[in-house]
Amino acid sequence: MFDRRTLIKGGLAATALGAMPLRAHETVVKAPFPIYDTHAHFYTNQPDKYPFQATHSRYGAEHMIAKAMANPMTPEAVFKFWDDAGILMGTGVQYNSAYSTDNSYLLDVAAEHPARILSVVILDPLDAATPDKLRTMTRENKITGVRFMGMPRDGDYVFFSDAARPAWEAASELGIVVVLMPFGGDANFAMGRVHEFATRYPNVNLVLDHMGFPNPKEHPETFGFTPMHHALAAHKNVFYKHTTFLMIEQIDKSGVKLSDFMDYAVGLYGPNQFVWGSDIGNSEEDDLAYLQKAVDATAHMPYATRRAIFFDTAYKLFVPGGGSPVHSI
Repeated sequence: MFDRRTLIKGGLAATALGAMPLRAHETVVKAPFPIYDTHAHFYTNQPDKYPFQATHSRYGAEHMIAKAMANPMTPEAVFKFWDDAGILMGTGVQYNSAYSTDNSYLLDVAAEHPARILSVVILDPLDAATPDKLRTMTRENKITGVRFMGMPRDGDYVFFSDAARPAWEAASELGIVVVLMPFGGDANFAMGRVHEFATRYPNVNLVLDHMGFPNPKEHPETFGFTPMHHALAAHKNVFYKHTTFLMIEQIDKSGVKLSDFMDYAVGLYGPNQFVWGSDIGNSEEDDLAYLQKAVDATAHMPYATRRAIFFDTAYKLFVPGGGSPVHSI
C-alpha cells in the first residue's frame, strides 16, 4: 500500500494529524485548524495537449471552453487559493464539464504534486473496461477514488443499475472511495438508492457530493433532509461533503441560517461523517468568502468536531492507492 508519509513532507510533516501548523504567511481565511479541500477542479488552456470534451458542460461547451482559456485552473491557480485559505492539501475531482472521462490532466497534475493533490477520477460506470481501468489507475496513478454522477434515466441512475455492478465491485476490491452525485429527480428516491448500495457494499466508503442535495425549501422542518437522508444515518460508510455549491444553491436560496443547518446535519449523522469541498473551478462565487462563512458557522461547535469536518475525516478517508480501512475515521 502507498506510504502516506510521502505525502506529508517538509512543512506538512508536523501538521497532518498533529497540532495546527505555523503558516508560511498570514492567510485570508481565519480558522484554528488546517483545512482539506475535497472538491477542487483542475483544467488548463492547452487544448492541443489536453483536448476539451465539454459537450456535457452544465454551462454549455462554448462557455466552458472560454472560461478555461481565460482562467485555467492550473495547480498554480488552485494553490494560490489554497495558500490564502490555509488549505494544506486536497482531492482534485475530475471536471466532467471540461474533460468528461478523459482524466489525463488531473492525473498529470497529481503526479507532479503528490504531496498536495490526490485524484478522484470519473469513468463510465457502464463501460466493461472501467473495472480494469480502476485497477490500473489505483496501482499506477495512486488514485484515491472514483466519481459517479448524473441525472436519472428511465426512472433510475445508471450508476445504480446492474450493469454498473462490476465497477462497484472493483472499487470495493481496491478500497477506493466512491463519490456520488445523483442530481435531478427526487432526492428521497436517490438517497434510498444510496442506502441500498451502502448496504450492498459495506466495504466501500461513499461520499455524497453536496450532502445529497438537501433542500430546506421542500422540507423546512428538517432543513431539507428527506426521510431517506435520515435512514442513511445508520451507515457509517456514508460521508457528506459540505460545499460552496451547497451553500449557494440550497442554503442561501432557502434563507435558513447556515449554523442551524450544520447543527442539524451534525446531530443527524455525527461529527465524523463530514468533509468540506470548495468546488473551485466550478463555483463562480468568492471561494474565500464562502470558506470563511462555512468556518464561522461552526464556531460554536467543539474544536474536535470542527477539525473533523474541515480536515481530519477527509485526510483519513482519501488514501492514495486505495486500501483505506473502513470505519477507521
